[in-house]
Amino acid sequence: MITHEEKIIQNVVRQFDGMLKIEVYDILYKIESLLSGFSSPIQFKQIKKSIDNTIDKEHFIAIDAYGYCYLEDECQYLKVFRIKSLLPVCLGGELLYFTTPGQYELTSYTNQNLEETFSNMHLQTIIAQFLKYNNAKKRNPKTRRLLLLELLDQIDPE
Repeated sequence: MITHEEKIIQNVVRQFDGMLKIEVYDILYKIESLLSGFSSPIQFKQIKKSIDNTIDKEHFIAIDAYGYCYLEDECQYLKVFRIKSLLPVCLGGELLYFTTPGQYELTSYTNQNLEETFSNMHLQTIIAQFLKYNNAKKRNPKTRRLLLLELLDQIDPE
């Protein structure tokens, strides 16, 4: 016979179906960190409100009156932002930019800018080799994630 706790665990684990193990660990760590700030019993409405406030503060940045940017994806070496503006996409209304740890200025997400940013770093040869055969904006057809970020996620930071 299955216990109530085991049913809950099954329902949670079902959400991880098809994900990489490291992504699941990352999500579980974020959940653990999030829950540490709340008292028992858990109130979903309080947690949802906290998550919504955090997402608004960390992932959306207003850019004058012309639009905003939001965090599209990230790994330990790179954060990729998408800029949405009032201009149509064909006129440059939606563009990708990136930052690296310790850098707060948005840089256009192009092959040349990535190579320049990572020159004289331990990732220089990996980035150059990747960009030699791929465009920086190339995506995994299944996950729609940028291939460069998937590659960088596999590299140990030490």
